[in-house]
Amino acid sequence: MHNNQWILVADGGQANVLAVTKDAEGSHLEIVHEMSADNRPSHEIASDKPGRGFANPGGNQQRHAMPPSTDPHRHAQDEFVADVVNWLTDKRNHNRFENLVVIAPPRIMGEMRNKMPKPLAETVEGEITKDLTNIPVHELPRHLSGTAGWL
Repeated sequence: MHNNQWILVADGGQANVLAVTKDAEGSHLEIVHEMSADNRPSHEIASDKPGRGFANPGGNQQRHAMPPSTDPHRHAQDEFVADVVNWLTDKRNHNRFENLVVIAPPRIMGEMRNKMPKPLAETVEGEITKDLTNIPVHELPRHLSGTAGWL
């Protein structure tokens, strides 16, 4: 275990940042920061009607409805991931932690990797591709035992 180690437990709508502390009784996790996204259903995030387009510009001007190019819920998740990465980058730039373990489902982990600037990515000591956001903090060590001494 390293000094100033943080663990990020995140999914597309919730993120908990935990500090690993150590005392005579062992290692403990303390909540440093919690974030949550606006978790409305996709139909509430998107506009009420699809956009309108022309089937053949310059010719027969038939209009048709155009479906949205991206799922609004997925877009909201990606924006949330960007917010989490920006927050972590700020804390890293202020030397609040030295090492980071990231725990997230596979798609969210991929988004995190894509959005992390190099200085933040270099602090990542380990990754676990699971969704553990619904696990209470006091039960997380049981899910992390045997993972390269992160606790």
